[in-house]
Amino acid sequence: MLFMPLIPLHLFTSSAVAACLLFAPASQADSIAKRNGTQVEADFRGCDSAGWCRFSIDSNASLVRVRPDGVLQTPGGDATSIAVRNRLNALLSNMIHQAKHIQLHDLHELDDGTFAATVTVTGVDVAVDPILAGLREKTGATTR
Repeated sequence: MLFMPLIPLHLFTSSAVAACLLFAPASQADSIAKRNGTQVEADFRGCDSAGWCRFSIDSNASLVRVRPDGVLQTPGGDATSIAVRNRLNALLSNMIHQAKHIQLHDLHELDDGTFAATVTVTGVDVAVDPILAGLREKTGATTR
């Protein structure tokens, strides 16, 4: 008969939890938080009328939902939000086909689990696009 020392269950479970925490991959938010204030190269994956766009930052990471700074944020579904979505999709998709670099600047997490950043294409902020600026001004004029 082999003698096996008994390990108290509470010591085993706390050790197992500690090992899982030590070797578990960092969360997406933790990974992005480390990049805060830096320029992050991103691959565009499409925008939604709710005001955010999907980007892939790391080749093996899941998609990140980013709200572009300076771009009109409206609730999804109305005509203006659909126009903003369509313009962002057209702009960013076109830039990809032209082999231009999309970067996210000052990427930070918002309270709703999405992120915000200044989105630039080869150094130019997408928020300065005349059509997006016109939509922002038009909406501002009607809410005054």
